[in-house]
Order: sequence, then structure tokens, then C-alpha cells
Amino acid sequence: MTNVTHQRGRSSPPPQLWQVQLNQTFVTGTEGAFAIKWIGITPQQFRFYFVFTTDHDRNLRVAASSLLPTQSSDATIVIPLLTTVQTLGQLGSYTVGVAQVERRSQVGQTITLAITPVALAGADAPTWRLSPMKQLRVETHVATSRSWLTTNPNGLSEVEWSPSFMSQKVSYVKVIIAGQAVSDRSYVFVRSDDPVVVKVMSKADYLAIAGPANFIP
Repeated sequence: MTNVTHQRGRSSPPPQLWQVQLNQTFVTGTEGAFAIKWIGITPQQFRFYFVFTTDHDRNLRVAASSLLPTQSSDATIVIPLLTTVQTLGQLGSYTVGVAQVERRSQVGQTITLAITPVALAGADAPTWRLSPMKQLRVETHVATSRSWLTTNPNGLSEVEWSPSFMSQKVSYVKVIIAGQAVSDRSYVFVRSDDPVVVKVMSKADYLAIAGPANFIP
């Protein structure tokens, strides 16, 4: 039974079901940098919206897994999760995309990503590994959706992903480059209201849904 504390007519906040591990949302190396900017959950998917930048000709390969601890402290159950990577746009040297991962609900699991910069010619780069999410409690309503913007100050802070306009799940991405005029900035506009499909949209379509007040150049 769940105990609820009442004070002045208000109940305590609901228990936290998921923990976003901010120190596990950014990685960098000789082949570039990768930052998770926004995490979403739909009834079918985990979504990791990311930005990747590199000076080399490379694409990304992402593999996701669910890691579950066992009674033995030195053993972990690894369950591969179906993963697809969708490129949403290019902002200069920054690739904007989303890793769409099969959703699985299991208390105690950690969702991990193995990220490999894949060479267009030559050898692939070493694989980066991140563990951005951990499930703390049993989900009673797995059909619900939720999302988080990450706030890692080291995670390509020049790239800003707007807060999603929640009623329609539309958002946009911009890169703030020192010395560049605001009028010269470019953007990627994203619609994520579908539980399976993420779509790129035009600025005009974004403004028609979110309104000018929800767009900051």
C-alpha cells in the first residue's frame, strides 16, 4: 500500500519512476562529441534525441540494451533492445538525430547505449558507452508518455534544444556560434507527438502549432 501524506489539502508528489543520469548524457573523444539533449518515452519507445559533431566523415551506429543486476554482485543480465537511428538534420558540423529504442519496463534496469562513429572509409572509431536512464520503480501505466530535457553543462552547451511545446510535442534545435548574427542561425524543427514516428517539420508549421511566443531565434 502506498502512503500519501496530506497537508493543507495537497498530496505528496508521486514517486520518481525513472532517473536520468546527467553525467551519462555526454561523451567526447578524438572522433568528436555526442550529447543527448532530450529524452522521451512513448508507449512503444525510448527516444534519445542527440547531437553529434566530428571533423571526420563518419555516421553513427547506436545499439541499446537493458542491464539488470542479479543476486550476484558480479553478474548482470543484458537484454538487447531493437534500436534505429534517424537523422533529423544538419546544423553546420552538428548532426541532429534521435535513437529510437524498443521500450521495456523492468524495475532496476539501466538503459545503456553503445555509440560507434562509423567510418565512411577506413576503420570505425572506438565505441562510446553511456547509461542515461535507470528505472527506479514499477510502472503501473506503461501506456503513458513522459520526457526530460537534459542539463549537462559539458554536453555541447552551444546546442540548445527548446522545451517541447507539450500539448503538441513540437520542438526545435539551434546552435549558438560566437560572432554569428542571429539572423544567420539555422534550425531543425521536430514533431514527436506520434508514439512511433518522429518527423521533421518546417518553421512555418512549427509556428502554426506552437505560436511565435514559443520560438526564440
